[in-house]
Amino acid sequence: MNTTILRKKKNYIGSLILILFSVLSLIILFDFMRYPSEYTYFLIPTRNSVVIFSIVGILTFLLFLYILLKNILRKDPYLKIDKLGILNDFFLHEKKLIRWEEISKIETIRYSNNNYIGIFLNENQNNEKGISWLFFKIYKISLGTPYIINPVEFDYNFNDLMKQQNAIVVHYVKALGVNEEALKATLLASPVTSFAD
Repeated sequence: MNTTILRKKKNYIGSLILILFSVLSLIILFDFMRYPSEYTYFLIPTRNSVVIFSIVGILTFLLFLYILLKNILRKDPYLKIDKLGILNDFFLHEKKLIRWEEISKIETIRYSNNNYIGIFLNENQNNEKGISWLFFKIYKISLGTPYIINPVEFDYNFNDLMKQQNAIVVHYVKALGVNEEALKATLLASPVTSFAD
């Protein structure tokens, strides 16, 4: 069985712009919190609502910065598909390797006008810790599975995504020793599952 390795596209300028925007937003939100009476207006009418808005905004941007910096500082992430399974170094959780025998199905998922490859496991236990536990829950609730492959990370359009999904399914079926007719049926039936847009 062939080994497929996909590497992350590098976009340092976009990441730098997002970091600068986040830092600027944090500075503004800290100023809101220091002088709440100066920022009351019809949408945020009281000092308390300005402070609550500031705290929520600060926590949101700190979380966003954490994820962004974690992705930038990650050393050469990649997606590897081989005889063992799918090793996705882009997952935010600890479980990076999904073995073929753990997978129940692979589907294309459409969510908020974006397309993803969803990897559904026979058992989905959340053994993550910290912030990874939260992301696991969010992905499971919103996408149906916490294990997704985002084509944006590799600069793919939808047609490329479908080719990648078919390549993954081919590896999957061969690893499980299924015959060629079952492989063709699986590829023909690879549905686009649509979740709330």
